[in-house]
Amino acid sequence: MPDLKIVELKPSKEADNNNVEVIRLLEEALQYAREGKSQSLALLMINNDGSVLDCWHNGGRPYVMVGAMESLRL
Repeated sequence: MPDLKIVELKPSKEADNNNVEVIRLLEEALQYAREGKSQSLALLMINNDGSVLDCWHNGGRPYVMVGAMESLRL
């Protein structure tokens, strides 16, 4: 197994306050879950400074979570 490393998450210089889009996506995800279409959920909350406030994963399909984290590399 290769050595693991910590990847620092940094805010995009082009990004504005994305609060409306964050809320829209959360509401869409909640509706999807209420319809019984979800199997797993991962959440990574990052503030405007790029600091990770919280992260959570419910444990289903951890390899998908790793892929999602890989896609966040900047």
